[in-house]
Amino acid sequence: MAKKFIFISCGQFTEAEKRLGKQIAQMVKNMTDFEPFFAEEVQDLNGLDASILNALRESVAFITVLHPRGRITRPDNSVQVRASVWIEQEIAVATYIQRIENRPLPIIAFKHASVGREGIRELLHLNPIEFTDESAVLVALPERLAAWKSLKPSGIHVSLKSVRQPPQSGHQIQKIVVTLENETGQRIEKYDLELGIPAVLLKHWSAIYPNEDRPRSGPRRYFRFNEANFSPVNPHSARELASFDYCTMCAFVDSESIVALARATMEAKMWIDGREYSATKTLRELAEDAERRVAEQ
Repeated sequence: MAKKFIFISCGQFTEAEKRLGKQIAQMVKNMTDFEPFFAEEVQDLNGLDASILNALRESVAFITVLHPRGRITRPDNSVQVRASVWIEQEIAVATYIQRIENRPLPIIAFKHASVGREGIRELLHLNPIEFTDESAVLVALPERLAAWKSLKPSGIHVSLKSVRQPPQSGHQIQKIVVTLENETGQRIEKYDLELGIPAVLLKHWSAIYPNEDRPRSGPRRYFRFNEANFSPVNPHSARELASFDYCTMCAFVDSESIVALARATMEAKMWIDGREYSATKTLRELAEDAERRVAEQ
């Protein structure tokens, strides 16, 4: 799966600002399931500018801290304290993601009490928390990060689920289903899907599968599909794609134990616009998910 970040847009002009950015990054790592992205810590051959833009593209949330960068006198002789140009530009990109790409991007904003509003921030409702000392940011942040504990990656997701089927030859049959969720504002016209299934799960049948990737060999069988098999996926919709029946009773004959079989994994990988998305679940996880869905009905 493409790595997802919580983007940290914080000044790096002073040692205190750098230290604050690192402390925020550590807090994100401790309190959420996502990786923090703080440019001061980036060592990337793509260059810092490309790394920042790519990280913004892959971000699920955005934390910004606006520090003062100096006073300017406007033509009307009013005085304005400006924030970092870098920070303002990163806020503008985040705004583009929200307004134009139609993608949710939760924001936590902090603003030094001396910094005025200008540029695109004049049009936004960031509701920044004001501070005069960096320590106030660290005091206020945990409560707001707590609301992000259930945050899920937005955009494009691949998921796997198991659905109970009618018995065959006295064996209980399950069906693995791959679903593509498109939460973006763009129609997904082209995609490639690869589904890997432990070979023992398909022993109940001697069927020849037309979409099997035959050069692959070993304990897993692989199947490939694309949009020609299932059609494009509209914005803000989900589509069930490939599905295969499987039999755990037949699989158990060739497995060392029930524990070993429960650890066997199904894996779906998708490639869309040059990016990879994936979902992997063990048979045990699939069974637990199925039981949970039944209990919720």
